Amino acid sequence: MEYLGVWLQASLARSPPGMTYEDWQPWQQWIHGPGAAWGSYTYDVVLHTQGLAEISLDPKLLQMWARNTGKRIDAVGATTTAFDIFEARRYAGWSAVAQLLGYQALWLINFPTLPLGDLWLIAEQIDDAARALAHRHRIRTWCVGEQAPT
Repeated sequence: MEYLGVWLQASLARSPPGMTYEDWQPWQQWIHGPGAAWGSYTYDVVLHTQGLAEISLDPKLLQMWARNTGKRIDAVGATTTAFDIFEARRYAGWSAVAQLLGYQALWLINFPTLPLGDLWLIAEQIDDAARALAHRHRIRTWCVGEQAPT
């Protein structure tokens, strides 16, 4: 699991690596609420979208190129059977749903031996159409103030 990144306790008191202030607003309430059940998360997980460039043999340059051209998952949490992907947004819309579906496809390519669990959209607000679209694609949602995820 170390190749996914550093795992941090769910009780994290500051914005995790790679997470913007805007995304941190709902995320901090999630990890101090229902999200505490995961215990720990890894953040800013890179999913590569293409093979390594053949422009340089310098491993540091290749690593930098791969990170800069990859897609980054806000957070990944592990259960006893699978890895769940989380997208945090202050105001979630259709683009957040599309982003999670893209992460799902890239996860299966990047980590074919790691079982993928649920996709989660964590937000302060989500409009009804985006929530319905998320549920249609089996994406679980939680908004600040809700007692339980749906």
